[in-house]
Amino acid sequence: MELVDRQLFGIVGGLFGLIFGSAINAYVWRLKVGRSWIKGRSECSDCGHELGAKDLIPVLSWLMLGGKCRYCRKPIKDRPAVELMTALVLGLSWYALAPSGLEGWVRLGFWTVMAILLIVLAVYDAQWLILPNTVMWPLVATSLVYVVVMSSLMRDPQVLFGALAASSVAGGAFFVLVAGTRGKAMGGGDIKLAFAMGLILGAQATAVAMLLAFNIAAIVGVAMIVFKKRGRRDPIPFGPYLVGGTIVAFLFGRQMVTYYLQLNGLS
Repeated sequence: MELVDRQLFGIVGGLFGLIFGSAINAYVWRLKVGRSWIKGRSECSDCGHELGAKDLIPVLSWLMLGGKCRYCRKPIKDRPAVELMTALVLGLSWYALAPSGLEGWVRLGFWTVMAILLIVLAVYDAQWLILPNTVMWPLVATSLVYVVVMSSLMRDPQVLFGALAASSVAGGAFFVLVAGTRGKAMGGGDIKLAFAMGLILGAQATAVAMLLAFNIAAIVGVAMIVFKKRGRRDPIPFGPYLVGGTIVAFLFGRQMVTYYLQLNGLS
């Protein structure tokens, strides 16, 4: 696709991201309180008042209401940051993956679904330190179907074998970490997420994602302790960092590896 088309595609992806981000906010809250994500209208989590269309415009409604419910004036639990983050991720994804053939469209479709599931996991884990299986297993299943389909379209079984090997190594490494710390540093959700990362990314990009996740988590963790936002023994959700590393590695991992090799005179 030409540059102007790619840019337009990215803008459309960003607009869809705003809509999906609003849905993610609602879904995460419903999942936490055990409500169906299909049935029932959205309502204020404090006063229970049913929200109208004018209350549900992504970002804009929050700004117009000053971050408070129109009816009870208590702070709105949904965060516009989630909507903006989803818009950014899908906008960049649709720009970077602007398809020109069947293989490209399939990759973009699967990645859009997986990216949304990843963001749901990151948002939920950031708030409640849990990576829920109701989201995790669909991600694992979608990732497995994705790599099987892509391997078939590319007529390259090594794509499938490489992804399975990467997922086994990544999941196994996290299993050892969890077992070694008796679940104090990480949990079973991190194991499953690492397994899904291997399927989505393959060996090389998984290494990039893990490197990003561990380093950024360490920097943020130290900063939060220094600025007394958290104590040394307070748990820190690792899921958001794994998700962030996965998104960056999927979209830009190849370029990052190429740049690193060139910078060090290895290619």
